[in-house]
Parts: sequence; C-alpha cells; structure tokens
Amino acid sequence: MSSIKQLVQSKALALALLIGVISTPVLSEPQGGNVTAVLHSDPPGLVLAFTPDGPAQFVGSKIYEGLLEYSKDLKPQPALAKSWDVSGDGLTYTFHLQPGVKWNDGQDFTSADVVFSLTQMLPKTSTAARIALTAVQSVDAPDAGTVVIKLKKPMPYFLMVFPGVQLPMMPRHVYENTDYLRNPANAKPVGTGPFKLAEWKRGSYIRLVKNDLYWKKGLPRLQSVTFRIIPDAASRAIALDAGDIQVATSLDLDSTDIKRFRTDQNFSVTGAGWEYLGPMAMLEMNWRKPLLSDVRFRKALYLAIDRNFILNRIWLGEGRVASGPISSKMPFYTSDVPRYDFNPEKAKAQLEEIGLHADASGARHDAKGNRVKVALLVLPGDERYARLGEYLREAWRAVGVDVDLQVTELASWDERVSNWNYDIAITSLSQYADPALGIQRYFDSANIRKGTMYTDTSGYSNPDIDNWFRQARAENDPQRRADLYMRIQRKLVDDVAMIWLLELDKLTVYRKSVHNLITTAFGQRGSWDQAYIDTNQ
Repeated sequence: MSSIKQLVQSKALALALLIGVISTPVLSEPQGGNVTAVLHSDPPGLVLAFTPDGPAQFVGSKIYEGLLEYSKDLKPQPALAKSWDVSGDGLTYTFHLQPGVKWNDGQDFTSADVVFSLTQMLPKTSTAARIALTAVQSVDAPDAGTVVIKLKKPMPYFLMVFPGVQLPMMPRHVYENTDYLRNPANAKPVGTGPFKLAEWKRGSYIRLVKNDLYWKKGLPRLQSVTFRIIPDAASRAIALDAGDIQVATSLDLDSTDIKRFRTDQNFSVTGAGWEYLGPMAMLEMNWRKPLLSDVRFRKALYLAIDRNFILNRIWLGEGRVASGPISSKMPFYTSDVPRYDFNPEKAKAQLEEIGLHADASGARHDAKGNRVKVALLVLPGDERYARLGEYLREAWRAVGVDVDLQVTELASWDERVSNWNYDIAITSLSQYADPALGIQRYFDSANIRKGTMYTDTSGYSNPDIDNWFRQARAENDPQRRADLYMRIQRKLVDDVAMIWLLELDKLTVYRKSVHNLITTAFGQRGSWDQAYIDTNQ
C-alpha cells in the first residue's frame, strides 16, 4: 500500500471517528432519573379527550400526543405528523404520519386512529374539538400513514388546532363502539407519548414511567415523572425548597415565594412555555340570574373593582390589567374598547339608577326589600384566587352589594360551573393562539352546552356576536379578520359579557439540575421527552 493511500485512509478513519462523536450527542446527556413536579389537586381524570383541566393537562400531556407541536414563536412543528401539505385553495390538508409509532399497549398507531379521533370520539367529548373541526367536511385515510382532511371553507388558523392537549390522538382499538366516559381504559390511559401511567394514589401522587415503546429514538431521557398532590401553597414552597419537588408553576406558588426563588441560585424561573395559552383571570357571570342579566348591574360590579390593586398587591405585578377578552400578547388585540376604570362612586350611582337603594348602613335592597347579594365561587388551587375572592367581597360590599364567598374543590367547581349552578365564578381561561379557538367557545350561543366545561356556561347570547365570530373564523383576509375581531371585542366589553381582570404572566420554577424542561409553547403541558437531570448540579 502506498504511503499516500495509507495517509488518505488514516485521515478518513479519523474523520469518521470524529463524525461519529459529533453525530451522537444524545449519548453524552444523562439518561434515567426522576423529575418530581407538583399539582394543587387531583385531576378529575387523565384522558385529555374529555378532561381539559390544568392538572389533567400537566399529566396527560406526557401520555398523549397530537399531530403537531408548536414552537415558542407559535410555529407548527412535527409530532405524530412528520410533515403536511396544504392545497393552493386552502381546503385540503394532507398529513404524513411518523412511521413505526405504537400505542403504549403495543398496538400500531395508524391513520385509522386519526380518522376515529377527529370524526368520532373528539367531536363528542371535547368542546375544543367541536370548535376546531367546525369547517371539516371529511377526514380520510388513503393509506396507513396518510390522513387527508378536506374543509368546507378555508380556516386560516387550521394548523393551530392540533396540539395534544387540545386534539389528542385516541386509540381506535380501545374506544371504538364503547361508552367513552365509562371505558375501563380511562383508569390506565393508552397513548403514544413518552410516558405511561404506573400508579395513581389519589390525594398523594401520580407516577408516570418511561414508555419503552416510544417512537422517538433515545427518548425520553427520564425514567419517570412523579406529580405530588399538595393542596397548600406554603407546603408546596417548602417542598420545592427541600428538593422534595423540583418543578412548580406560578399556579402552585405564592407571589412572594416566586420572588424569593428568582434570587435563589439553585432555581430557574421562566415565563417561556405559556405562549400558546395566553392565560387570563376573569369573572364569569351567570346571565340566567335576574340581577346579573342586567348590564347596568354588571357594569356597577366592574366599576367597583380596582384591578391595579389586584395586579400589584395580590399578583405582585406578574401580569397586566386586562382590557377585554383578547390578551395584548395575542393576534387581533385592540385596546379601543369601553373602559371600566375603578370608580366606586359611579358604581353606587349605577346601582341607585336601577332601583337598588342603600339604607343607612350602605347595604342595598331591591324593590321588595330583599338584600342585594351575589354568590362568588372561588377558583381552587391558587392562593391568589382565594385572596382575590376576599378582595372582591370587600370591594362590592363597599358599594352595598353583599357577597357569599364560596370555596370548593376543583371537581366540584367544574361540576357547578358546567351545570350553571353559580352566580359569579372566578376563573382563568386560555387564548389558544387564535380567537377562533380560545375566545369564541365562551360567547358563541351555539356552544351553550349544560354539563360541559369551557363552553358558553354564562348563557351569553348575541346574534351579532355569533355572526361576527363565524365570519372571522372563515375570513382569509387578515385586515378584514382583524376588523371583525375588533368589533367583537368592543361589543363583548360593552355588554360586560365577563369581567376581565388580568393578563397573567404564568411562570415555571424549577431546580437548575433539570434541563430541557420547556421546549415548546406549552411548557408544563409539553411532553418532557427531552428533559433530563444533571446530577452534578
């Protein structure tokens, strides 16, 4: 062998070895270990097809997946669909599925599961699905790896409807021809995600373990994920300090504790991972109640609230005062809406105008002499909502309206709101990246569905609003769409369809030994397939 040939071969071998080192970074990152996060309460269930609560999504997002994921700048990314094509007229979407995907029970995931999920199960169980799939004409599977969705009319936001927490793919072989809500598999969910349920000890913890059949090679890195149920915010902060848990959100911690964790070198605090959700705090009012059906009474309640006080004293500045139904961080937002700045004297005058007169003590009565009183149902789990309830009680009493403050568990809160058994409910709602997905469901009268959460549970009904929402949903011209949503925002605020309080800056607090935790626009609601523990930190 010539010396030149030997030199070339030796350099080629060295290059091959170098490429081998460079091309296998996964092996250099730790594998195994457990991350422990916290929940403020047990979720009602883990099957995302019909359990949309926050705690359910935190856990279920590790078990179920959607066709797409979304980057922090809200760009669609491959998930169970490896790629997709859109026809020139915007009416046909073709999804090409990842090869070799299995459900965690060993059965193959195919296009038949997608067709079943989108045409049979999800439209019957999920409010989000019903709205997202409104304009779908057909869903077909030309082969096991391809799904073709045809629309009746263009939907400019259609590629935003496929995250796993909104439209989770469900196993046809498990649910077809069964009672979805009573299927035994609900106790041990069958998904395609990186983890599967190992144990659920109610009131104590939920433990997920690695799905060895997961389709992403080398993932997940973690061996398990544990969610500890700790109802008390102070106890959650103590557990995070002690290392008993490693991950929490601002839903779980008091604002003073979050401020402290920001300066602790052992923790990271980030607002990343909430981009798709755009959460807001608001008051939902039951329009079926005589007092609350009067817009003048609703406006009086609005005027009696100091939202700057709520932001600065209860949330310690973590957010912004809301002006209406769409967050200022979301598309189509406008600030050009009616304002209800804090003005208790104007609130009192409004109440006098509708015949709710104050006695010598300031307490108000109706024409029959009945004390003017509302029941306020507090959203459980976050201590700030409890303090918000106490503040609202005092603010409304200051203008003569008595308040019955009601505190309950999450499952009971869900049941009462969904069955319209409330006066006013403190709630937190998400935007879901587009008003057609996150906002319309709460105000479209076609979505008044008793017994179903995250619908038009207030009973708000306005034909103009219904019409404008439906036009905007199908409008492809961005300016015309923006004009429609501006009209919608102005009318909803003028009607006081809800009382919008704050745009919330939700945060995730976690130990610095946890890496790759927030990789999508869903944060804690992401799959955590990339997360790992660095034992050296």
